[in-house]
Amino acid sequence: MKIFSLAHFLRHVSMPMLRAFTNAHPLGPHLSIDWEVTADTLVSKVHAAVEALHASLSNDELSAEEASSIEHALRLWQDDLRRVHLLSNDLASNEFHIACAYDQDALSALAIRDTREQAMWIFHERETLFRDVELQLAFQAKANGKSWKKHRIEPGLVLTNDRARLEAFSDAVARLYEKVGGGKSAHIEQSTCASDGSIQFTIYVEGPITAVTHFSEKKFNRVATRIALETALVYQPSTGVIESVVKGGSKNHQAVLQLFGKHVVGREIKPEEIEKTRFKLNELREGLETFDDLSPLGVEKIRLRRAQFKPRASTGIAIRIEASPEVNQEDAIELARKRLMVTHLFEAEYDLDGACVLVYLRALDGQKPKRFSFDVYSTGSSTIKNLSEKNQPIANAILQSLNVIEAEEATV
Repeated sequence: MKIFSLAHFLRHVSMPMLRAFTNAHPLGPHLSIDWEVTADTLVSKVHAAVEALHASLSNDELSAEEASSIEHALRLWQDDLRRVHLLSNDLASNEFHIACAYDQDALSALAIRDTREQAMWIFHERETLFRDVELQLAFQAKANGKSWKKHRIEPGLVLTNDRARLEAFSDAVARLYEKVGGGKSAHIEQSTCASDGSIQFTIYVEGPITAVTHFSEKKFNRVATRIALETALVYQPSTGVIESVVKGGSKNHQAVLQLFGKHVVGREIKPEEIEKTRFKLNELREGLETFDDLSPLGVEKIRLRRAQFKPRASTGIAIRIEASPEVNQEDAIELARKRLMVTHLFEAEYDLDGACVLVYLRALDGQKPKRFSFDVYSTGSSTIKNLSEKNQPIANAILQSLNVIEAEEATV
């Protein structure tokens, strides 16, 4: 996701949508905007009104209560638009449509808007849904990372919705972090994914005191704060699979799962860790010739953008090769063969440990050619989950055709 720019983001929002969003926002009542101005000047007018409101905080005529209300609304304006920006993508749009499958009013509203305006509309019109999707995509981005593990427990468990029990669960998790400087405060959120029925629990624990450096009013400041430590669990009732993102290693994963059983399930559970299936990346060293015709999927060419080699011996130097993204240039394997010079030693002493697969799609009539990329590692991790709903099956089909994974190992 590109760096968020408020001015750039609002330039891509229509006048009716911007007006509806602003009027519904807590900042709206504090602003004075002429909505009849031309479209090319509206964004600058909105910015000017927000800046004028910010400048008014130094006005001695404002009561402490009024100043506090305005200051809070200004912070929400920046933060809420950034949250909308982060969900202005195809993954979020797909989740919105699935969740609104039986909500005809919402589907009609989404149909006439692009991904930015869809996120803006959902933010104020379906607030709970927006937060659910926000939590789901945040967890998805952390899956396959070093703090992520997958276990299997009983399917079909009935999980509590009782707020007192959920808060007891979050408080117990907070106590796990006290030994590393964490505080006692905790907050828990629960959400359900419309696409697969999985239930997610996200816990924020008060972290250790941290000094944050930043600029305020053109002055450099250090602020002592407590950053929230994030823990999350996703349970799929249909399969019994439970994924966890927990800091602190395997012991903390097990501890959090046992607390989940005690407080959320209501009894002890026996989680069995699901080992990752290792990807056969060495299959890519002989070339990227696929065993299947991928043209029906729109695939025109496949290249390795990056390749990382790990020595088989306990001692040695890992090597990372970077290639040009241009379609007609040599890929990372070809460059590796040339730079390492000795082909036989290269094949005998080094394993392909990680790769970035670059996929070029066939250009449709009148459109520019498109491409996307994803990372895969021999440990079984990948970034396929971060691709759009359209490109995920293409990535899995490519790995199957290259003999890197079997069909049942596809990432979903």
